[in-house]
Amino acid sequence: MSQSATAIYVHIPFCSRKCGYCDFNTYSGYKDGTKARYVEALCREIEAAGDGSQIQTIFFGGGTPTNLAASELTRILTTLRSHFLIAADAEISLEANPSDADRGYLEALRQAGFTRISFGVQTFNDRLLKLIDREHSGEAARRAIEQARAAGFDNVSLDLMFGLPRQTVGDFERTLDTALALEIPHLSIYGLIVEEGTPFFARRERGKLPLPPESAEATMFGKALEKTREAGLTRYEISNYARSGYACRHNRVYWRNEPYFGLGAGATGYLNGARRVNIRRPSEYIEAALVGKELAITQETEILTQEETMGETMMLGLRLAEGIALDDFAERFGVRAEAHWAQTIATLTTQGLLERTPTHLRLTDPKGLFLASEAMAKFI
Repeated sequence: MSQSATAIYVHIPFCSRKCGYCDFNTYSGYKDGTKARYVEALCREIEAAGDGSQIQTIFFGGGTPTNLAASELTRILTTLRSHFLIAADAEISLEANPSDADRGYLEALRQAGFTRISFGVQTFNDRLLKLIDREHSGEAARRAIEQARAAGFDNVSLDLMFGLPRQTVGDFERTLDTALALEIPHLSIYGLIVEEGTPFFARRERGKLPLPPESAEATMFGKALEKTREAGLTRYEISNYARSGYACRHNRVYWRNEPYFGLGAGATGYLNGARRVNIRRPSEYIEAALVGKELAITQETEILTQEETMGETMMLGLRLAEGIALDDFAERFGVRAEAHWAQTIATLTTQGLLERTPTHLRLTDPKGLFLASEAMAKFI
């Protein structure tokens, strides 16, 4: 069954400083002139990619989108509106650094049409913020939330992390309690993953990264499940919790393995069964995009087989609280998931990681959630 893209991801690769755990396509130290050229190049790519598709969600990620001037972000959004059909009620999100949360800046973004803001807080503990290379303080994060609300953003999300170096269960509980006391309508709560090639990975290899034991991480994850539930937030995905009406619509596109446009340096797009990745380095992307040839910015292209697409759809869909809608899967692929992976599903069900409802296949709570990576890998 063919699908039309209704979502756009825009990558802004700049940060004032790169955190030790980050393995995203981000860079620090670029001057304003280069950033301005990047915006020009990105707008050129938008012009080339724009096909009048009807868009329901746009997500500006990074990096740190708020490392650009409000006028530059406004220009990018205006260019998108000129080349795509953006729905009047579209969800338009951007990631933000709490230290960039100036009231006038945020008001300009809200006026430009951004509807949702996600702050990379990670923790409210100042000691831990220093250990993970964050520039803001816990108090600065609280002020940023206040400024965003004053600027007209009612749809505010926070990224929080557990399993940080020297983090105790008590540290994590206090951060979670602070976020819930602020009545944030959406929380993304992730366990730290030490990725190869990051400074954290090198430190761990040298025995210099004092991470909490796995048992403490499991307790922290359990506290996230417990406290968000008590506060009235619904877990709608493994790492995401929201009040009614505040689940991130854009991220659901990824978890349902639906097509989307990927624009910017290193951005990944998924259209017509093909995954395309743009040139990663901003300077190289700028030069390629300003040539004006659409294919010049594509660095990698992968055409997925139906078997690969089915496997990824299962893996991603199991992240959702409701899991895989079995009839929808069958309609999309002409194959019933419960028949195609009968033995795998039976084994994971026996192990207590999967469960079947009348309409869905989903991870169990909490065992399947905590061992999600192990369960989902069986379908790839």
